[in-house]
Amino acid sequence: MGLFAQGAPGIAEITFSGTIYDINDSLATPAPIVVNKRTGTGHAFLPGGNFSINGMKTDTFLVTSGGYNHVKFCFADSVYRAEYRVRVGLSMRVNELNPVTVFPVKDLKVIRQDRQNLGVQPTRTTEGVTDAVSSPITFLYERFSREGQSKALVAELENRDRTNAVLKDLFRTYNRAGVINLPENDFDAFIAFLNMPEAYLKNASDYELAVTIKQRFEQFIYMRSMHNRNQH
Repeated sequence: MGLFAQGAPGIAEITFSGTIYDINDSLATPAPIVVNKRTGTGHAFLPGGNFSINGMKTDTFLVTSGGYNHVKFCFADSVYRAEYRVRVGLSMRVNELNPVTVFPVKDLKVIRQDRQNLGVQPTRTTEGVTDAVSSPITFLYERFSREGQSKALVAELENRDRTNAVLKDLFRTYNRAGVINLPENDFDAFIAFLNMPEAYLKNASDYELAVTIKQRFEQFIYMRSMHNRNQH
């Protein structure tokens, strides 16, 4: 029904939605993070996109993004609506981001070429013990395929491995440059959180990728800290 108590709009369930923007940089595309203070839960959204979160009309919501100050919203004294939609201007926290020069572990030109070569490729044929040792992932995938899965799935899994390898090269480069500070054992978790479309990874400029991954890294750390806080 959308209400927890009929006829009592003060405790009604509402949807809080909207967009965010950088008040000082019209070209920036910050990624929204919205936290419900009552529940202590937060939600992260894609850069430049909309946010939407459900809660109670009496709840207080904090809207922010990686490196930005937060803005607080509460609709307890507002006329009841099922949805409150806003456009939120955010300002960077002072001294949060400093200019960074990238000193690559792997040359960015090489990584860019690897990015552009991503895409599902025809599966190679592997046979015997030699191929099992020299290309164990492909060998296992192809064996799995022969047991009833299509070669299209094999190619997709191989492309996913190549995509993850490219992202990890980028993470190492950004770690070296100070853009992010991510231990190797967190790479896979961050890749899952990042959920980057292949088309964007292939076609974005080096600068666009660095900005996007920096913003999503800030979200990743923030959401992890919120999760750890809720566990105690």
